[in-house]
Amino acid sequence: MVTALQHGTWIEEEGFKNTCIKENKKRGGIHQPFYGTWVADSMLRQDAGRFMLGKYLSDKKIPWQRRRRLGMAVAGNTPTASFLTKIGKMQSAECRLCRIVREARGESTEDLAAETHGHISSAGCAGMETTVTAAHHSIWRHLYDSMHAAQKPKSKLEFVTLDKESNMSTLWRREEFLRICSKEDLAEKA
Repeated sequence: MVTALQHGTWIEEEGFKNTCIKENKKRGGIHQPFYGTWVADSMLRQDAGRFMLGKYLSDKKIPWQRRRRLGMAVAGNTPTASFLTKIGKMQSAECRLCRIVREARGESTEDLAAETHGHISSAGCAGMETTVTAAHHSIWRHLYDSMHAAQKPKSKLEFVTLDKESNMSTLWRREEFLRICSKEDLAEKA
């Protein structure tokens, strides 16, 4: 995004997108945010980010506490150590949850990540890892169950991992997959 601003291509949408694509390729591709941060990617996506955020924040059926919390997160003023340090209410922006976990494990507390809303909302925060992972699995299970329930009776698709999360290694331990082809053959073709 900075490159787009420097080159003046941010004014015209197609030029902005092309500049960002070139920058993204230079920085390593798909595992990096397109516009600089994952939040910016979401907010700049047409008919998604800002549109959905505005829709959510103006929906009176959603309790105001939830809307307020989201508004604070977007504005960058949730009471995290980073924000509290910025306004002079704390001495350090280091993540307090990561510190507690590292101390409990007897590990070094040097080079702790900054406690931002994004950090504590991710599995990258050692103190929130279990909670965030459980939330992820719960959402995935709900989505998976909904897709399975909506499946038409004549569909030939078979949901093979409704009972638990699987990957290619665990799936190929099952007899029905070994009958299709060996794990090695699959890896070679992939």
